[in-house]
Amino acid sequence: MITETMPGRYQPGACARTRHGHGAILAMTLCVFILAGAEVIGAEWNGYEQVNFNVGGRGALLVIPKTPAEGKPWIWRTEFFGVEAMADVALLEKGVHVGYVGVGGLFGAPVALDAMDKFYDHVCEHYDLNAKTVLEGFSRGGLYAFNWAARHPGRVAAIYADAPVCDFKSWPGGGGRSRYSHREWMNVLKAYEMSNEEARAYKLNPIDNLKPLADAKIPILCVIGDRHDWIVPIEENALIVEKRYKEMGGDITVIKKPGAGHRPHSLADPTRIVDFVLKHSSGDHMKMKWTSVSARKTLAISQTLAMIPVATKPDERHELKSFETQKGMGDLYGTRVHGFIHPPKTLDYVFAVAGDDTAELYLSTDDDPANKSLVAFNRQATAAGNFRQFPTQKSKSYRLEQGKKYYIEALHKENTGRDHLAVGWSAPEVSTGAVIPGDYLSPYPSGGKGSIVHEVWNDPAGWAERRKD
Repeated sequence: MITETMPGRYQPGACARTRHGHGAILAMTLCVFILAGAEVIGAEWNGYEQVNFNVGGRGALLVIPKTPAEGKPWIWRTEFFGVEAMADVALLEKGVHVGYVGVGGLFGAPVALDAMDKFYDHVCEHYDLNAKTVLEGFSRGGLYAFNWAARHPGRVAAIYADAPVCDFKSWPGGGGRSRYSHREWMNVLKAYEMSNEEARAYKLNPIDNLKPLADAKIPILCVIGDRHDWIVPIEENALIVEKRYKEMGGDITVIKKPGAGHRPHSLADPTRIVDFVLKHSSGDHMKMKWTSVSARKTLAISQTLAMIPVATKPDERHELKSFETQKGMGDLYGTRVHGFIHPPKTLDYVFAVAGDDTAELYLSTDDDPANKSLVAFNRQATAAGNFRQFPTQKSKSYRLEQGKKYYIEALHKENTGRDHLAVGWSAPEVSTGAVIPGDYLSPYPSGGKGSIVHEVWNDPAGWAERRKD
């Protein structure tokens, strides 16, 4: 039998069998081939065909029902495939596909969501699955399910959450009644690329980020124990989600299992779970078709600087030691570099911007971003560091006073090619050099001199959805 030692962490035997006999022994090839990333067709799971494959360097699988239901609905286990899978097996009998991609240890961080995006595209393209999926989040899998739904509410038909982690400050952070798990907390900090202080102040855990789901009218079923869960306290996680989602007008049902805590997961008789999934895997709203990768790329390229969702949390955040980003980061993304400039002398300064593919430079009359205005731009790609390719790249002169700081911001959209962004300046009597060095910069909204904030938003095809949140 499998034993669970932490919320959602199961001993190695979890890859070999499911609890209570509700899932036949998993073929050993599942473990081997997922780790190896090989494409395997012909494996079986509980008597159903299982296809193992690799997406973006991560092992993944899809279990195929004998007779797929109309519209090819599917449920997506975000963590711990095969564990207490009574509902998954019953859904296969009803014609529902079951999917999984290995993003363990990433706690629903943007890097995990990026991998999930690739998995979603792969199974929708190659297996013609419905464009709307039902997300199934067991324990820490709740972070993945809710976070991916908030990123892509239009792709989610419903969420089935089981004793879910909905706030990593609760577990593994031990911020309330939960046990603090040092190793897992360090993994959270690493996955999210945050300091302990930043993680403790983080405001985009599922309990804080339900509005995109409520606006999209995503129904939620939550299964929890009716007694205290010492691992993932329900009053710090599921019950907060229930209260806040109802206050937003959201549709949420909570099932409390008599005498249960964090475990066992699921329901011995999964009928209510199966009925919930089937109810929301049919109807006109499930006729939406997946948008092909090529179509999404075309849409991504068409997005402009104005569409960068700067009001939402960036997928990446860095600090630059000068006003120049790393070259060759990749394709199809948008960035904002912003902070304050500290002039070394009271003089007239001229600014310039260079970027591939497009870039805009804004400068404020003071330290307030509300007073910024466009001072330079390039609508076509420039060579790296070339501030003289187009006349619009250079600003007029601006009088800046020593001892004051001024808000400065650059927006950059990369399609394909040799991506880069740089901002330079010049002034008489001051040897400033081309690119503005960190000595005269500080990050927004606060911080000492020496760096400036660099934020990145990936997947431009999904920017419109994020801007609605």
